[in-house]
Order: sequence, then structure tokens, then C-alpha cells
Amino acid sequence: MGLWDKLREASNYLRKLRQSRDPDSYFQYKGKRDHDRKQAERERESAKDSAEQRGAEAERERDHEERYARERERKTGSE
Repeated sequence: MGLWDKLREASNYLRKLRQSRDPDSYFQYKGKRDHDRKQAERERESAKDSAEQRGAEAERERDHEERYARERERKTGSE
């Protein structure tokens, strides 16, 4: 199996060398399209993660405010 893998890898390398690298070539178009797609995907993931993080921070802050409000009420009630 190792020999077949090496031959496949070598043939893929040679195929890439033969591809046109002109600015208007399909190879360039496809590479740019894939790059743009991956970048958009990363941006969506980043936006989703930051939205989740903001939601978690807001929830944590609400819990914090409620807890200290209860403590202040208990403190003023006991005095």
C-alpha cells in the first residue's frame, strides 16, 4: 500500500505542476473561490462564538447583579 500512496502523491504533484497558473485560469478562480468560502466560514464561526460569549457574559452579569441585590436586601433587612 505504501508504494501506491507514494505514486498517487507524485501524480497529484505532477498534475498540479501542469495546471495553468495564469491570472484568468480556472485554477486561480477555483483557488480564490475556495479561499473566499473558507474565510466566510471562519467569519461566521467567529461571529457565532462571539455572540455566544456575549450572551454568557450578559447572563453572568445578571446573576451577579441579582445575587448582590439579594445580599443588599438581607443586609438592610437585618439592620
